[in-house]
Amino acid sequence: MAPRGRIPSEVDVVVIGAGFAGASVAAALTRAGVTSGLVLERELLPGSHASGRNAAMARQLETDPTLLKLTIEGVRKLRAKEVAGRPVLCQTGGLYLIHGEPDRATEWRTQLHEWCVPSELLAAAQARQRFPFLSRFEFDYTLFCPTDGVVDIHALLTDLLEEARSAGFQVITDCGCESLILDGSVVRGVRTPHGEVGARIVVDAAGAWAGHLGRLFAPLPLKCFRRHLFVSGDAEFLPRDAPLVWDLDVGYYVRPEGAGLLLCPCDETEHPPGMPAVDPEAEALLADKLLKHAPGLADISLRRSWACLRTFAPDRRPIIGWDPDIDGLFHVSGPGGFGMTTSLAIGDVASTLICGGVVDWIEVGSFSASRGALRSIPQCNN
Repeated sequence: MAPRGRIPSEVDVVVIGAGFAGASVAAALTRAGVTSGLVLERELLPGSHASGRNAAMARQLETDPTLLKLTIEGVRKLRAKEVAGRPVLCQTGGLYLIHGEPDRATEWRTQLHEWCVPSELLAAAQARQRFPFLSRFEFDYTLFCPTDGVVDIHALLTDLLEEARSAGFQVITDCGCESLILDGSVVRGVRTPHGEVGARIVVDAAGAWAGHLGRLFAPLPLKCFRRHLFVSGDAEFLPRDAPLVWDLDVGYYVRPEGAGLLLCPCDETEHPPGMPAVDPEAEALLADKLLKHAPGLADISLRRSWACLRTFAPDRRPIIGWDPDIDGLFHVSGPGGFGMTTSLAIGDVASTLICGGVVDWIEVGSFSASRGALRSIPQCNN
């Protein structure tokens, strides 16, 4: 990392935020030939918020067809990614539990098949025969996706930032962006606590703080929601190489974590940007869900917990595109609960658009910062 406080006077591109959104865009830009750039991170360490505090799970299954395509491409890129000769994605597989009739799961399997993603729909008895640990869970059907898995998030984020740095970008931490420098409605750079930086393009990838830069009176309608994660003590509830288990109807997930488990009650409460404190009610919610729907885990002992924020647009799709009002401002925000999974795909999409290219494998208009789902939300609700 560049020494704190030493910033260049001018670059081509400034990226605000060194989480997965900013790091993936910066790395992708260098692959496209952009070598004059700067990544500014408000925290002392990159990935201090959502990027470093998530469950590290790569899940391809999405009910929104556009997001499905984005997650499939993201996981495809993760499967091909290695750091220090080791894959960043461990393909443990994912088991998605369904209650009641399997009509929705059948439709999801058909959609996955159309994109050549392997999956199997298993009735409960068949699933428990293949995965005996599922006897701890109540469900009627499960959709098994063998190419889902767990990502080494720290290795991936560090590698993306190093890729950008080695190609000419500076990465400066403990240095946030205070405001844009504008000439009318045209970006000329950014102001930081350590001075001004001239730039023709600014990428707002500020995570929970995104959408306000240059738009003080009309911020993008992004909202942050708190979610909790728990780690159990050592216990042989699931084999260490077991697939992740996600109950899509009840809303909780479990996966092996070391000698114990990582668990989440899939809670979601609105929360302002920042480092959220742990809400004791989240543990009670998890206990209630396990007692009713995973009785084989009901007496599990929890060793630690933390909270993180996930940021969404109203339609739950990310924002990837040029600002409709400020020339030179590009948004990469609102990836919600799939930011890590889609990071490599989002980086390539953003880089292509910034460099004036055409993205033909997905409808990028559905991610536009001027799409109807964003314009229809009254700005006073933010």
